[in-house]
Amino acid sequence: MDEKDVRWEDFDKMHVIRRLKEIVGKWWNVQINFTDKKGFLRGVPEGRFFNPLNPICKAIVADTQGFSKRITTARKTTVESMNTKKPLFARSVEGFSVISVPLNVGEHFMGTVFGDGFIIKDTAEEQKTLIRSYLERNFPNQKLLLEEIEKLPVLSQKETDYLSELITLVVDEILMMHKHLDDSKSKVNELAKELGKRYGFDNMIGKSTPMQELYRLLDRVCDSDTTVLIQGENGTGKELIAKALHYNSKRKQKKFLVVNCGAFNENLLESELFGHIKGSFTGAVKDKKGLFEAANGGTLFLDEVGDTSMQMQVKLLRVLQEGTFTPVGSTEVKRSNVRVLAATNKNLVEMVKHQEFREDLYYRLNVINVVVPELRERKEDLTLLVDHFLEKFAKSSQTSKKQIDQECLEVLMNHEWPGNVRELENEVERLCVLAGDKSSVDEKSLSPRIREASKKSFPGLRVNGNLKDALEELEKQMILDGLERTGWNKSRLAKELGISRAGLITKVAKYQLEKRKPS
Repeated sequence: MDEKDVRWEDFDKMHVIRRLKEIVGKWWNVQINFTDKKGFLRGVPEGRFFNPLNPICKAIVADTQGFSKRITTARKTTVESMNTKKPLFARSVEGFSVISVPLNVGEHFMGTVFGDGFIIKDTAEEQKTLIRSYLERNFPNQKLLLEEIEKLPVLSQKETDYLSELITLVVDEILMMHKHLDDSKSKVNELAKELGKRYGFDNMIGKSTPMQELYRLLDRVCDSDTTVLIQGENGTGKELIAKALHYNSKRKQKKFLVVNCGAFNENLLESELFGHIKGSFTGAVKDKKGLFEAANGGTLFLDEVGDTSMQMQVKLLRVLQEGTFTPVGSTEVKRSNVRVLAATNKNLVEMVKHQEFREDLYYRLNVINVVVPELRERKEDLTLLVDHFLEKFAKSSQTSKKQIDQECLEVLMNHEWPGNVRELENEVERLCVLAGDKSSVDEKSLSPRIREASKKSFPGLRVNGNLKDALEELEKQMILDGLERTGWNKSRLAKELGISRAGLITKVAKYQLEKRKPS
């Protein structure tokens, strides 16, 4: 990562940065800024120190000479930080203590997180004397500033250790998050091409471990005539899986027909599936082919099969076992060479236990079981999906493709997506519509429920209570997020976090984060 790739202006948009500033400001009244590798302030208005937290620092920043001295201090500590990977404590010309934590990507030094405006307990009196002398020389008519000296934050050795640990912990998260999002964006086009060649099952998008496992399974079963039961939450794309199986099979030249079993009552569903003859019931003014007959040689997708009645399940079992059916009102037995794919978001095993679904039909449908992963289990795919939906909207609306800014993408990544891919597609379309003529969309355009859910779900840091507990809470969440992002690859995550694999395993055990196997 080159310095030009570091988007300093986006740092303040990150939740973790805002929380860092909030906590450090509340606990110690210390202000936090960024410097690039040359020591220039970045990501703050007009190069000025952002929001000094005490009257003395505000007065110094507002003064041209004082501001120049502050810049000199920032640059000096930045240069010194280049030669160390640990937090560096120094002292400004005015007498304040400063902390500089290096931002290192691999072997490349990118700048620092710079904090100042405090005093060290062991040298408190000496520093207060220096600050008082500076104020008397440069602000002779502002006696009220002298009174503020006793109100300055004084940090003990233990508190400076906590401050160092907190900033270092967040620096690691900043770099990991920034690199992850940046890499995801830069590889979208390359991965899209790869998906088109290797993972080109209809319009399915995904490169994550769960999706690769799904592709491998579909590879093995798509050319078979075996019945497949597709299970997954609403919005995961079960019909898309069914289409992928059909259009990658030897039946692809024949029809692919779909029926939502939950959309019809029992009588209408029977007519829809098996057909009827003229006069068989009121309104049957002519013979009608059922879907089993119309899809002969092709594929019939029974969506929401868990919503069928027990009587309908008997008839489905017959056609699956024998390949025969009888249209409503007829005595003629017809044959059908149809591959049946079924889908449900219900737990058929529980339904069988409660005698709400026939056990024999369940086993007949469940010859091959395909479970579609929820979006929250494959967050690696979110950037690809967003890009796909942005392109899809641009084509349908005949407009230029819009871009999602980093803050907005971060909120999308934090959301749990109970409505899965369908919910994401609707949200992206909403963002594009609300953006109007703008080329990019930001967090403000997101649905209120997503913004609020993101705030609640974001682990962040607690601003109240015990500091050690808050740090452990952040560490636990960073490890959990990293495990989910890397598909529970501990070796890869340990490398990202800059710790040994054994150390990571110890922390995983400490926080009881072992991946739970599906029951």
